[in-house]
Amino acid sequence: MLDRIRDNARATALLANVFDFDLTRQDPVERVHLASGGKLQVAAGDAAGGTFFVCDGGPVLYASSEGTAGIVAEDSTAAVRLVTGLPTWQDVVACAPDVDAMRAAFEASYAELREEEPELDRLRAEVAAELELDEVPVEELLASLSVCLTELSPGFVLLNEDGDEYEPL
Repeated sequence: MLDRIRDNARATALLANVFDFDLTRQDPVERVHLASGGKLQVAAGDAAGGTFFVCDGGPVLYASSEGTAGIVAEDSTAAVRLVTGLPTWQDVVACAPDVDAMRAAFEASYAELREEEPELDRLRAEVAAELELDEVPVEELLASLSVCLTELSPGFVLLNEDGDEYEPL
């Protein structure tokens, strides 16, 4: 998926400028590693200094610049679906595993974001078309995010270079 994005200038620009998933941001705030010793590959960064990592060629871990981290998607394709389908995903993570509460938080934050970016739904559809991705219903995205945060994240503990553990998202 990451190569497909890199090969598509329009998708790359939309993901970076609208959905805060910037493949050119390759420098994490600090050096990190998985407690398991597994492999981390930087996938993208966001404007707040956070970094998306692909872990062991599979799940995508997000590490914030504030010292929190967790698995947010099962793979890089799911990560793109997450950031485009739930562009305010960071506003819902504290509500996991309660998917109803996550939905309420998403609806409130998404309404605010659409006021700032009225073309958001069209741009989301454009990214999906550019990358030949099926759009996933919000309910499925929220359920998947909840599972990633509560069931997958404990197996992917992120440590800084001093060995300090990141807090869960």
